[in-house]
Amino acid sequence: MKRVTMTLFALMIAFGALFAQGNREYVKQYEVYTDEYAKDVVYRLADEKINGREAGTKECAKIMKFIAKEMKSFGYDVDIQKITDKSLTAAIGEPKKGKVYPKKMGNVIARIEGKEPHKLVVVGAHFDHLGNKPGIGIHPGADDNASGIVALLSLAKMMKMSGIQPQYTVLFCAWDGEEKGLLGSKYFVSQWYANRSEKDTICRYMNFDMVGRTLDPAKPATTFAWNDNFPELKQDCIDVLTTIEQPFGVIYDRRLGDGKGGSDYAPFSKRNIPFVAWMEEELHEDYHKPGDTPDKIHWERLRKTVLLSYGILYSWVK
Repeated sequence: MKRVTMTLFALMIAFGALFAQGNREYVKQYEVYTDEYAKDVVYRLADEKINGREAGTKECAKIMKFIAKEMKSFGYDVDIQKITDKSLTAAIGEPKKGKVYPKKMGNVIARIEGKEPHKLVVVGAHFDHLGNKPGIGIHPGADDNASGIVALLSLAKMMKMSGIQPQYTVLFCAWDGEEKGLLGSKYFVSQWYANRSEKDTICRYMNFDMVGRTLDPAKPATTFAWNDNFPELKQDCIDVLTTIEQPFGVIYDRRLGDGKGGSDYAPFSKRNIPFVAWMEEELHEDYHKPGDTPDKIHWERLRKTVLLSYGILYSWVK
């Protein structure tokens, strides 16, 4: 009897997922995502020739230009927000004792105008990593954070190919300098608030950092962290999860809008902006080490994380 009950329960879940897919138009865009494109991006960013793409280096600048070129190929208006050590100091203050800011950096910002242009949804992921450390070697940063750039580019492409004009303006932002203290995202937030009009509002922020590996390949899962001052964010994820092929799990990680955190959602959290942050289940053994290589990416986990996040993003702006 127990087995029959469990079988019926499983069938009900499957039927519910199929029903949800049939009634949610964003599911059509799931097919835009391809593992081939994801692999191309990860291997490009993690290539030895890129030398670990440390912020402020010519190799990191090459990746910045690559991301801008990809966004333009999707049909976006793209701006490179240029950052210098002097402008960074003016915006966020002096570096910590013993640290220096890179002389030159830049954020890539791709924009799609919304019906309400002064209301913004921002999606971000950092593209820099740790570079080539003497005595240690090149840090490829396949998971940290080439995987996040896959998500950013894929979401941008999916949104553009949906053909909709979103209700709110969407900014897809590739951040520089995360590994040196969230510099790119801090600069963006500081400048945006300094120069915004009274009408301008950031309604939501979504961040990707280390979304390419999983603890159990047979049961891939992702971590969903959110600003618990806005409990509806968790429900957004629960609703869209029914459209994602199983097995796929979500670890719900409640956060507060207090500005604390080690990734680019922190500057937005400090302003108590509703945020969602996609991240690793737990820090793996290759975190910030030369072993963070593309061959260890779990492509199914990455794909399902992107699809789930797209459904949520679509629900925010449609």
